[in-house]
Amino acid sequence: MQALPRRGYRADIDGLRAVAVLLVLVFHFDLLAAGKAGFVGVDVFFVISGYLITGIVWRQLERGEFGLAAFYRNRVRRLAPALLAVLLLTLAAGLALLLPHELLELGRQALASQFYLANLYFWRNVSYFGLGADSVFLLHTWSLAVEEQFYLLYPLLLLAVHRGLRRHLGTVLVVAFLLSFALNLAFVERKPEATFYLLPTRAWELLAGALLAARPAAARWMTSARIAAATGAAGIALIAAAVLSYSEATRFPGLFALLPVLGAVGVILAGSGGRGPVAALLSRPGVVYIGRISYPLYLVHWPMHVLAGLWLQNDYTWPLRAALFVAAFVLAALIHHLVEEPIRRRRVLAGDGRLLGGYAAGLAGTVLVFAAVQHSGGLPQRFAPEVVALAAQAADRSPPLSECEFSVVAGAAAVGRCRLGAPGAAARWLVYGDSHAWAAHDAFDRWLALKGEAGYFVFRHACPPLDGVDLFRDRGECRAFNRAVAAFLDAHREVDHVLLVSTWRQAAEGLLTRSSDALATQDESLRLFDAGFAATLSAHHARGRQVYVWEPVPGALANVPAAAARATLRGTVPALEPSLDAYRAEFAFFFAALERQRGLVAASFAPSRVLCATGRCAVSVDGRSVYFDNSHVARSSAPLWVEMMRRAEPGAGRP
Repeated sequence: MQALPRRGYRADIDGLRAVAVLLVLVFHFDLLAAGKAGFVGVDVFFVISGYLITGIVWRQLERGEFGLAAFYRNRVRRLAPALLAVLLLTLAAGLALLLPHELLELGRQALASQFYLANLYFWRNVSYFGLGADSVFLLHTWSLAVEEQFYLLYPLLLLAVHRGLRRHLGTVLVVAFLLSFALNLAFVERKPEATFYLLPTRAWELLAGALLAARPAAARWMTSARIAAATGAAGIALIAAAVLSYSEATRFPGLFALLPVLGAVGVILAGSGGRGPVAALLSRPGVVYIGRISYPLYLVHWPMHVLAGLWLQNDYTWPLRAALFVAAFVLAALIHHLVEEPIRRRRVLAGDGRLLGGYAAGLAGTVLVFAAVQHSGGLPQRFAPEVVALAAQAADRSPPLSECEFSVVAGAAAVGRCRLGAPGAAARWLVYGDSHAWAAHDAFDRWLALKGEAGYFVFRHACPPLDGVDLFRDRGECRAFNRAVAAFLDAHREVDHVLLVSTWRQAAEGLLTRSSDALATQDESLRLFDAGFAATLSAHHARGRQVYVWEPVPGALANVPAAAARATLRGTVPALEPSLDAYRAEFAFFFAALERQRGLVAASFAPSRVLCATGRCAVSVDGRSVYFDNSHVARSSAPLWVEMMRRAEPGAGRP
């Protein structure tokens, strides 16, 4: 391969960085009704990184100037100072604003981010009952981890190629690109979280930029202003098409990531000759400045957004989000001029020894803060005891009960692994459903034991107990769960009572579908609920079984333990109780279906009868929250539900 041409500073690439970071910020702050796929800005960043790093390293190799130690030191100088500054600011804000269990989580995330392992951490922990993506303080650092892991390995590949396959750099990069892209396609359906977060299935995006740098001959076409203009416009159009047509429901990356990746390649290629209107627009001083502060801007915006959302709750409205959007630019500019540039330009920590010493001190400091937070249980002494006690109710939940959770591999055998009720009694019940079944496990166990009866228990998070429907983006596993239940019941005729438990919200949220790959409209989802509910009850009834139904819990307007603790901290009263009318309206579809099928139901258990007698639906009883979040019942509330079920059984009368 011929040597890459010497490349000077390209303002248009900083301009493209500005486009990428603005897409991400507008998406995260939810400022526009249209274009809900600003997350593709990260893919644009990946292409830019692959393009720049390949040019830098290969030219140094050609001149005999490349050294791994110097390369890694430069990466530390470029990336570590701003990251450390943002982590310190976030931890300081966390000490002031976060409850103990939240500070514990922030400490873990900060440690993973500082060591560029955040993508691995979030891959394992962002899940249904792990971390919720909209409240993960440092979730955005997953992309930094991917880039750093790439920077750690990629120079070794270039060094090996330069020594033994110098003329075949392009071929090696094409092979690596195709392998990574193939992994991305192979696993985006089966392992979507891993495909999203991990380097092997994301490397092709950085390698797309690397291929552009390794094939400088392509830039010769850009000497024509007309071709450069068309290429740049096509690149912008591809990025815009992704932003406007994709949503958070898009199975990403997969094939869908091609649009922003090819768009970024087109924009970079168009500007390689320094011509064309797109390159000119991206090179305007204001746009370039945003690109220059894009790294600290990307770092600061997300923790600002998450912390504000946690503290303000329902008061975090559009004007405040817009104000915080502007504030992120101010803070990013300060970090850029006071931290990033002085260290990068060697005005501070000029010597490599001082730089590495400062970096080591930053790592050590992060570890010490993490250790102190973890050892103390989140520094609860920051708050009054009543605040800590309220916040601690977030831990008032069932254990994971993984042995009771359905798995496709185990199939029908998974349905009979867990028992409830009186030891030694014949199992005549099956209690099954989604996470609301899991949350109320202790109540069902005590209820059956009190009756001297027993049964089986199985659940699958998010999956309602409905025959013949799919749950969007669950790879068909919800349908498999309900089929396994039917197969188990066919094989165990002695089980003659079933209890269906769910949040029942999936239908109104538009998550029920005929195929897990196809998102239905809300009306279609509601129709599927009607059909599935009727089919499920009819099937159980036809087998001669008595059917019981757990009605939807009223829930709360926010996470009860956290909101109650913060309100106590501020000396206010939290507005958490929904009205009975609002609850009835929200679940009108469910109650209408229940009434239509009432003849097939032996009894239904109504949490609203216990909680909503005053016209408002209580979120606490005797000073304790009945939920550990905003809708899942707390473990300690089991006696409340046992009494409710006992009174609602056939022949027991109504309370």
